[in-house]
Amino acid sequence: MRVLIIDCNIDPDSWGSPDLRRMARDCSSATVFCQRAPQRDLPLSASGFDKIIISGSKTSALDDAPWISDLHQFMRKAVSENKAVLGICYGHQSLIRALGPEHDQGKALVRRAERAEFGWSLIKTLHPSPLLAGLPEEFYSFSSHFDEAAELPAGMKRFACSEDCEIQACQLEGHPVFGIQFHPEKDLPGANRTLAYRKKVGKPEILLRPELGSKLYDPKVGETLFRNFLTL
Repeated sequence: MRVLIIDCNIDPDSWGSPDLRRMARDCSSATVFCQRAPQRDLPLSASGFDKIIISGSKTSALDDAPWISDLHQFMRKAVSENKAVLGICYGHQSLIRALGPEHDQGKALVRRAERAEFGWSLIKTLHPSPLLAGLPEEFYSFSSHFDEAAELPAGMKRFACSEDCEIQACQLEGHPVFGIQFHPEKDLPGANRTLAYRKKVGKPEILLRPELGSKLYDPKVGETLFRNFLTL
């Protein structure tokens, strides 16, 4: 199996999406490739890969740039070829834009959230999904986002939410194409570093359960979700 991680990170410290590479390798025997979207380093076709994962980014879901247009085009090609696709955080928002109306480039489907989520979100499953098979109906996972999906394009259905985010997870019906707003790949040290930085800069002002990470973090959440995706 060949897994492509599309790295959308613009922070050099996160280039290469090490958390996603680790999860993909730990949860399968796949050969993992990573290519940088902001450098416009994308394959001409998705045909050479079995699974595609799109990373998060500090880029706003509402931004436009040539590399973002390339990313959206690649996602549409992957979906048309019936590839298994998983968008995470910014990747989730970009997938929704890519599958949205062409007349506004899907921008009406994403927005700045009324309340940013940084910390440990309680994810609530609304409908059964093969992506979350084996997980409880409610579980905690790390969130780190200012933007969110406002609506879903035709054919997509949400299957999870949280207190502050109505669309935490969605799927293109009839296809192995998923978007999740939360970060199941984030381990406890990485989550704590993000929270420490947010405390330092004071944005957002409210963090979610920042002192409870050692109690709420469960590595089985990420392991189960990624194993489900990689064995679809």
